[in-house]
Amino acid sequence: MGTGSAAIAALVAASFFAGSAGATELAPHRAVYRLSLAENNPGNVTAVRGGLVMEWKKACDGWTSNQRLAFQADQAEGAPFLYDVRFSSWESVDNDELRFSMRSFDDGKPYEEFRGEAVVPPEGGKGKAVFAIPSGESVDLPAGTLFPTQHIKTLIAAAERGEHFVSVPVFDGGGIDSLSNVSAVIGKQLPADGQKPVSWSIHLAYHNLSDVTEEPEFQLAFKLRADGITDDMTLDYGEFVLHGTLDRLEPLTVPDCR
Repeated sequence: MGTGSAAIAALVAASFFAGSAGATELAPHRAVYRLSLAENNPGNVTAVRGGLVMEWKKACDGWTSNQRLAFQADQAEGAPFLYDVRFSSWESVDNDELRFSMRSFDDGKPYEEFRGEAVVPPEGGKGKAVFAIPSGESVDLPAGTLFPTQHIKTLIAAAERGEHFVSVPVFDGGGIDSLSNVSAVIGKQLPADGQKPVSWSIHLAYHNLSDVTEEPEFQLAFKLRADGITDDMTLDYGEFVLHGTLDRLEPLTVPDCR
C-alpha cells in the first residue's frame, strides 16, 4: 500500500507508551480509537473504516504494551485494501532495555514480522538492537538513542518546562528501519478540563537518521495529556492521512510492587 509497516509501528510504539515524568502520575489504560479519513486527505484513498486498540500496563520491572491497528481503505482507482498491524513490547524500568514483537497482515495475509531486543548503556554511549526475526539482523544505535517510554517521558518533561522543540534518535522496534530521528514540536499548554489534566498538542516528524533534511517519512500529531492518555490523532502516511478519535477509555490497575 506504499507505506512501510515500520511507520505504522511507529504510531503504536512511539506515541502511547508512558513512564513517570515530573510530579504527574501517568495512567495505565486501555483505549479504543475510531479511525477515519482526514478532511485534508490527498491521493487515491476515498474512505477508511477501522480502529486502534492500545493497552498500556505498568509492571514492577517496567512497562508492557499491546496494540492493534486495523482498517479497510476504499480507493478511487483499484480495489479496497485491508491492513492489520499488531505490536507488543516490554521496556525496562530504567529505559535501557526493550523487547519487541511486530506482525503485519496485508489483505488478511502475513506481510511482515519482526522480533528482537535492544539495549542502550545506562551510562550513555552506543547501543544495539538484535533481531530474532529476521535472524541475524542487527542495528547499531547511536549514543543518545531513546526507546519509546523514555522518549515520551522526555517530551512531557520538556512540555512541563515550557520548551517547544525536541529532536532525538528513537528506536521503536517496528522493523529493521525503525531507528529514526524524531523531531517534536510542542504546542502551548492546554488547560485542565474537568477531571482531565493539562495537555499539549504534539507534532512528531520521523526522518531517516542519515538525512534529517529530507521530507519526513511519517508524521503524527495528537493531544497528549499529562497522564499519558492521547486523543485527536492525525496520522500522515504521505499517500493518505487518517484521523483517530478516542471512543472508549478503561483504566487499568497499578501493581503492588512492595
